[in-house]
Amino acid sequence: MSDTTSTTDDSTATDGGDGKQETVLTQADVDRIVKDRIARVEAKYADYNDLKAKAEGAKSVEQKLAELEAKHAEAEARVLRSEIATRHGISAEDRDLFLTGSDADALEAQAKRLAERAADQKKNGNRAPKEGGTTTTDDGEKDLRAFAKNLFASAQTE
Repeated sequence: MSDTTSTTDDSTATDGGDGKQETVLTQADVDRIVKDRIARVEAKYADYNDLKAKAEGAKSVEQKLAELEAKHAEAEARVLRSEIATRHGISAEDRDLFLTGSDADALEAQAKRLAERAADQKKNGNRAPKEGGTTTTDDGEKDLRAFAKNLFASAQTE
């Protein structure tokens, strides 16, 4: 469809001297041409809202996939931690607290070290080397004790 049309009896055609004929359009013709153009553009983008909705749906699917992948990785790490802790005889409480490595080698090293420390602790037992011993070596109180002893000894004799 062309943007110019021949006019009816209320428009005039003139020759500009260069051999081309100019067409004069009425307001109704311009309105019709603009409406046709708008209709073509709207038809071109008619499925925009559908595409936009599909794109939003794809984003949510991608987000869900990312969440599931993260949960899967976390579950695998938890299983690996449990296997290594069981192999080294580490309790579940200690496993959750001390085994924090991100790969099998790091977890294995942590578990080995923790098991060695636990074995050393069992081997040595609970030890307090100075427990029960007296450590008073203050000679300054010796004179006071002697004075108190003499004071009370003299009170008993009287």
